[in-house]
Amino acid sequence: MSRSLAVVSAVLTAATATSCSAGTKDNEPAVTQSDLVSSLPAAKERVEEIRWNLTSGEPDTLDPANAASYAGGQVVRNLCDSLLTLTPDYKIKPHLARFEQVSPTKLVLTLRSDAKFWDGTPVTAEDVAYTMQRAANPDYVSSYLFASVSSVKVTGSNEVTVSFREPDALFTSELAAVVVVQKAFAEKAGEKLGTPSGGLMCSGPFKLDKWTSGHSIVMSRNDSHWNKGARPFARKVTFSFLAEGAAVTQALDAGEIDGSYELPASTVPSLRSSKAGRLTFGISPQILGMSVASRTGALASDDLRAALERIIDRKALAEVVFHGAASPLYTSTPPSTWPAEQKAAYEKAYKAFEAERSYDPDAARKLVKKAGYKNTDIVLAIAAGDQTQSRTAQLIQQQAALVGLRIKIRTMQPLVYAQASYDASKREGIDLLLATSFSVAPDPLESIGFNFLPKQVYNYTDYNDKNVTRLITEARATFDVAQRSQKIIEAQEIFERSETQIPLVALNTTTFLNNRLTGAVTSFAYWSMPQMAFVGAPGK
Repeated sequence: MSRSLAVVSAVLTAATATSCSAGTKDNEPAVTQSDLVSSLPAAKERVEEIRWNLTSGEPDTLDPANAASYAGGQVVRNLCDSLLTLTPDYKIKPHLARFEQVSPTKLVLTLRSDAKFWDGTPVTAEDVAYTMQRAANPDYVSSYLFASVSSVKVTGSNEVTVSFREPDALFTSELAAVVVVQKAFAEKAGEKLGTPSGGLMCSGPFKLDKWTSGHSIVMSRNDSHWNKGARPFARKVTFSFLAEGAAVTQALDAGEIDGSYELPASTVPSLRSSKAGRLTFGISPQILGMSVASRTGALASDDLRAALERIIDRKALAEVVFHGAASPLYTSTPPSTWPAEQKAAYEKAYKAFEAERSYDPDAARKLVKKAGYKNTDIVLAIAAGDQTQSRTAQLIQQQAALVGLRIKIRTMQPLVYAQASYDASKREGIDLLLATSFSVAPDPLESIGFNFLPKQVYNYTDYNDKNVTRLITEARATFDVAQRSQKIIEAQEIFERSETQIPLVALNTTTFLNNRLTGAVTSFAYWSMPQMAFVGAPGK
């Protein structure tokens, strides 16, 4: 999502468990401070306000069914409760519900009885079923997660049953990405849900106070939240939207902003030596790559797309542009997503792509010549104000010129750039979109499905291979990790050859937190939990 969102697969067994019963009683909170093994030292005291920056800019929406961007997703996870949740080390835990996989094609969710929306009304099974049915609508980014679902029905006072057309080993772990909205409010808000004027009605640890377009989003502590072990330390959190690296660095170093996730690499050298706070690198499934936005024009040639793989010195990119906060990447799913017990099989397949895609200008020149390239501009889109993307694009442009390719860089305003990730009309005239992507579920199938199955939101080129579709579908229906991995590797051998996704580097989650605060989750799991609830004062 954000483009897409798989997490550390050592916990893949959690996604294939037949049931999840820990922490299911109403007096047993889901994720508490004791779970924060991948965070800075736990907070001990409350604070009046936290000033947090969204480095990707202002969210395009807070509608949970479409909040797949870094900014929108992060804010929503503080406002709305998910059905299940992840700990910072990516273990799945109950949250609003516990689950039981009654059979390969039936999942039963049992809802907590003490959860309430901000207006004091209870969270009901009807709200849960409505949320899931809405998220399954093909108009929303979230619909892919429900590809195998045949029905979602209320089957008891606190019970929802999900039935599947075929087994779906991915679905349960995806419930960490499904947050519940109030049915009555959502129906009344209609298309305005999650906008500055439409608002939200959720049950999370923070309440949405005000969204001032172009300026900030303010949320306040929900003192009635059911999870007493994770009630926020901050009375108020104000999100700002600074996107330009130098401005973010200055504001953090001066203490004008308390912290930020996903800091651009350009900020790393200065913030490493800042006395105002701490810079951390955390485990992450994120990647930076170029998505082929259209296979018309110059990029209709398979050979030309293959040449793009060979023009990038990925090691230099990781060291020079990212200052060590990234590592070279040669497939569209990073090694951090491999199931631990299948690492050897994935690594063998990966090394073949590493050899084929290593930096080799001579090989690239031959491919360019074979493609019959006619000196046409290849338009590469980036986000305006993102210095890291700008430097990366310039490096790509320079290295492409060495083999006879003309890359034209087009900057897009952050909001339009974010919309381009899921709205084809915003990609008109673009050949390549430089973007980061990530996964939520502890399984590489999530990002693969979004990118390579027909009619999926991030499949920009309408890639459609019947064998890939069959293998991905079979893998998703396979609960055995070894068998699933073999199907994924077999599919990878086909879809990677399409060169429609050109991976560059695997990223760390780069976080800065002011010294007056502690408790921040520093792995990418922050995106799947109410991360701001855990940030507070260190105490004496």
